Amino acid sequence: MNCRSYKLADGVSGLHVKNGIIYVMCFLLLSACGFKLRGAYKLPVEMQITYVDAAQKDSTLSRALIRSLKASNIKITEKAADNIAVLKLSQESKTKRIVSVDANGRAREYTLTYAINFQVNVKESKFEIENQNISIDRDFQFDTEDVLGNSREESQLYEEMQQDLIRLILLRLQSKA
Repeated sequence: MNCRSYKLADGVSGLHVKNGIIYVMCFLLLSACGFKLRGAYKLPVEMQITYVDAAQKDSTLSRALIRSLKASNIKITEKAADNIAVLKLSQESKTKRIVSVDANGRAREYTLTYAINFQVNVKESKFEIENQNISIDRDFQFDTEDVLGNSREESQLYEEMQQDLIRLILLRLQSKA
């Protein structure tokens, strides 16, 4: 197939026009299907100023959740008060359960679970989101020949699960807005 390039009026080639048309068509198709970039979550007005009470204050999950709340225009305070929303994170846990073993009795497949409980309340306005548990499971194939790679893959799965947990917490909070 021979791709010809034609010169148009102001030095614009036909190939550039075709590429432009293709980009515009892709944009129109994406916008027509409802696709949009994820922006900040619209959280309840009662949570505009929030204190995060985490059982494990320095856990990566609580730090990442605080960053996500700030990205959603939530002001995080260092102290709780009656008119401030308190987001309580408790029972953060990571577990690993053997699902299958090989002929020698060594583990071949695991199920990784990452779970957390959370609740929100504002004493003064009686705004409350009751205690909710979110749990995510992922299956993990263990390769006895690549122990170091397994460790990296397990860590990566937990990081992805953490991001999913944060997104689910924010979506549940957004549903109360």
